[in-house]
Amino acid sequence: MRLFLTLILLSLTLLAAIDAYTSPRFILRHRSSRLCYDYVDWWSWGHHYEKFRADNCKNADELEWQQVEGHYGYLKVVGSGGHCLNPFGGWAKPGDNTAVFPHKNCYSSALFTIDEENGYIRHAGGSYVHPYPFNTEKPKWQSDLIIHKGTNYNNKFDFVQKNNNNAKVTIVPQPKVSGSWKKITCWANVHKGQLKYSVKVGTSISSSSTTTHAWEVSFSAAFSFISVSAKYSGSFSSTYEEQWHTESTIERTINIDQDGGTVCIWQWVYTFEQFEDTFTFKAFTLRETRSEAVPTEIPVGKK
Repeated sequence: MRLFLTLILLSLTLLAAIDAYTSPRFILRHRSSRLCYDYVDWWSWGHHYEKFRADNCKNADELEWQQVEGHYGYLKVVGSGGHCLNPFGGWAKPGDNTAVFPHKNCYSSALFTIDEENGYIRHAGGSYVHPYPFNTEKPKWQSDLIIHKGTNYNNKFDFVQKNNNNAKVTIVPQPKVSGSWKKITCWANVHKGQLKYSVKVGTSISSSSTTTHAWEVSFSAAFSFISVSAKYSGSFSSTYEEQWHTESTIERTINIDQDGGTVCIWQWVYTFEQFEDTFTFKAFTLRETRSEAVPTEIPVGKK
């Protein structure tokens, strides 16, 4: 029985390892200074020391982002034997100015998410990766990365190829995108007059991650994802930008001109899915039908 359970656990571990996404290799370049980061290690008096420090890009060492939970994962140093970048001390919520070091153990405190659109790296504890000193245009030579609350222009990074520092690397692939009509309400055997209903408009999040911050999709990112979709490229509207906020409820009224029959209200909804995280946008694009049959046409967006 014990052997059977061991085999099951081993199978689940192998399955998880197979399913985990690992990004293409990239080097980390500080945007304002254009300095990169390299890995160094040495032994002294029987102790092993490691650093990931600011240096010329020709000396930079590559990283891989390995997805672990939702949109959080490990930043692994290529060629180090799988060592991960960790906040010093292994704190789940490190304080300001906590240094970031490579370590052979990938602890739960070593989870980071990458915002490629804006150039930020966010720690699972809610703070961000910054150069040292904090809020400096140019990092101190061979200085560490640090964890600190907040963002500014000086903690933006680019994720680029080692052999071509002008070529950006896509760390996380595009999510799965779908659009569909969702039923808001239906009335049977209607009568002349007015009918009132409410509809939720905006964005919502459903995340598999237990970390503090869930995955979100910005308006500009959604526009780029949908623009390359063969099915939905013409459906996205410029008016959606002002609707791109946390869900809010809008009250609506429709007029019924004759008695009898069924009236249904439908709403166009986009769903973005990746790593068991789901981000939903409910557009203020509505359809009124005289049956419960789901509309089949894809709406045409305003440019």
